[in-house]
Amino acid sequence: MNVERTVSANEPWGSARAAESLNELAYLERATAHVLAGWIPRIPDLGAKVELGQRLYQAIDRATRLSARRDGLTRAKATELDVPRGCQVVMRHVDSAPDSTVLASALTRVVWPGLIELYRLHLASTDPLGDAESVRLLSGLLPGVSSALEKVAEAAPRQGTTSAESSFLEEAGALWKSRTQGPPLPFDDSLWAPLSRVPAAARPPGLERCEPGSLGILAVDSVREPEDVGRFLHSDLDEEYTTMELMARNSYEHPDMPWQFHLDMARQVSDEARHALMMEELLRARGFQHGDFPVSTSSYDGLYQFGPCEPGSRKELLWRMLIRQTFMEGLALDSLAHDVKRRAGTGQDDIVRALDYILRDEVFHVRSGMRWSAFLLGDDRRALLQERYEAMTWQTGAAEEMRARFAENNLEKAMAELEILEEGNRRRGGKPPDRPLNRIGRLQAGLDEDDILQVLSWGDATEAPSEPSGK
Repeated sequence: MNVERTVSANEPWGSARAAESLNELAYLERATAHVLAGWIPRIPDLGAKVELGQRLYQAIDRATRLSARRDGLTRAKATELDVPRGCQVVMRHVDSAPDSTVLASALTRVVWPGLIELYRLHLASTDPLGDAESVRLLSGLLPGVSSALEKVAEAAPRQGTTSAESSFLEEAGALWKSRTQGPPLPFDDSLWAPLSRVPAAARPPGLERCEPGSLGILAVDSVREPEDVGRFLHSDLDEEYTTMELMARNSYEHPDMPWQFHLDMARQVSDEARHALMMEELLRARGFQHGDFPVSTSSYDGLYQFGPCEPGSRKELLWRMLIRQTFMEGLALDSLAHDVKRRAGTGQDDIVRALDYILRDEVFHVRSGMRWSAFLLGDDRRALLQERYEAMTWQTGAAEEMRARFAENNLEKAMAELEILEEGNRRRGGKPPDRPLNRIGRLQAGLDEDDILQVLSWGDATEAPSEPSGK
């Protein structure tokens, strides 16, 4: 690998200097995405959490485009540009913020203003004809950085600046100014290892939480009963939050995974953030808001780590993706398609429209989980089936143990939950809830017939009846 700094800061702006500028911008955008991915589960404020979830994908998407343009300018000499260690140091310092308020300040007072300045410097200094492609690219990307600065500053709750925050920001500013210093690092190896583990997703204080081992928010009739519709939407909103958080940590905790993996995780984070906004809007339209029912973070907390997996290992990452993306979101392909059909004609057109859009996104989410699970297993599909079986067996056992402890300590609550389930079955004529298999959606998502047979054998979905032939 040929890693070198090709120009000095004082040289005129030719192709080499333009490439250096693009390289710095690409790294700082990529490092910002890395910081956001690590922090999303740690931020209590849900509005700020969702805002950063959307900004994460935008940052890594900009980094991807900037890298491609940089490669276009370095191709003739086959040069790979390095990253000064100072760039890593300043972004790692931002990642080490003591709390989410200080993090937001570092982003909005140091990182994004600094990036805007670098974008503008390139636009003002480069050859407008020779580097016209960069001018076009940066002119299109710059408004997104400005928007990030403005929107995050609005979403982040503000209090008076403490001396500790001032000291942190002062150091961040000094490190930003010296970011071009230090030994060179290869671009692909210039991120840093996770600074912490986050086994529980943060939520605003004062919210009532579902107890571990409980069945969560239960509804007798989530289609026709107005309050049960609210419960359904509230539960779905919790799922959007927690999936967003888990995918973010998947990216942050494994910086050595391929670039496309991080792009895929970031896209799903952004999708889940958008879904959360959709669910919030549907809740408000029915007179509810998040927190009106007990909140659940079990789809993050319960899937963050597993007894048989070494913390931070690729096996842990594999099990997260197999359970959440290929199994649970595989079930979402079935339930969403069914829900769209059964809500048609009920006057819930806004819910139907939202669920239909989410169903389309789920195809990508399952496909991403399948792609990267297979990658970790050397594209061995038989090994994937076996690993999913082992992961689900362990997870089911852990959930059953937690349920048993809950029932032992909360017998009356456990019995009340069963009564709600039985009442729902009674209204359906004594039948449990249907989840007809969405075979087309599953195949489009990269699941094959063996994957389908596995979920059918577990009884989590049922084969849909054949459509009449019309003959």
